[in-house]
Amino acid sequence: MKNRFKYLSLSEFDQIEKRKKNYQAEIKRLSSSEKENYLKEFIIRFTYDSSKLSGVRITLRQTSLILKEGIIPRDIKSIKAVKEIENHEKGALMITAYKGPLTLYFMKKLHKVLLSGIDDPIAGKLRSELQKNVKIAGTPYIPPQWDYLEKELKNFFLWFKSENRRLHPVELAALTHLKIISLQPFSDGNSRLSRLVMNWILWKKNYPMIDIPIEDLEQYYDVLDKYQIEKKEKPFVDYIKKKYLEIS
Repeated sequence: MKNRFKYLSLSEFDQIEKRKKNYQAEIKRLSSSEKENYLKEFIIRFTYDSSKLSGVRITLRQTSLILKEGIIPRDIKSIKAVKEIENHEKGALMITAYKGPLTLYFMKKLHKVLLSGIDDPIAGKLRSELQKNVKIAGTPYIPPQWDYLEKELKNFFLWFKSENRRLHPVELAALTHLKIISLQPFSDGNSRLSRLVMNWILWKKNYPMIDIPIEDLEQYYDVLDKYQIEKKEKPFVDYIKKKYLEIS
């Protein structure tokens, strides 16, 4: 097992597997309706935090009212924000239902769910299809140019195929998130997409899903910079590992 770890110590592996075992035991004790409520509550918080990290102006209470009660709060200022919240929930439900492998088709389909009714001309379409470059605010990092994107995506899927069974699932999930958000395959919605794919890997391998809280915004961006600017993967993996071990 030790040879499978890229950034985990044996003691960290033990902690992660213990958390997985406890999580599975907790889920097993729940009734079908309790499992549904458990997942719903996670999706509400995950949708709120992921949307806030992506710049959506929404509160946790508004998110809960929209997703749990089906009510559009009177004080909400943007119908677009409501649609983004609803779409993210659909994306979260989609990853828990999807049984297939990680493919470009799956990623495009997930992106289309996220952007449907918000920006239909770019929903589900790669930057290479749109011949569009992107910049990320607040960082000197420049994602691959659109005409290099398909080559970079091909390399990404080759990497994933090679590492899928070799890396520990928490490492794999963290690095997949890191690589997708750095490639910026789409014109918009990449950060939400990458966090959903990260949790799809954990869900598929029977590990609890991870939420990155909005309160961690600066730390989250710092560890992204470590990879995008300094080419260091470990700080990001360490951060995701820490979030995993904080799951109650």
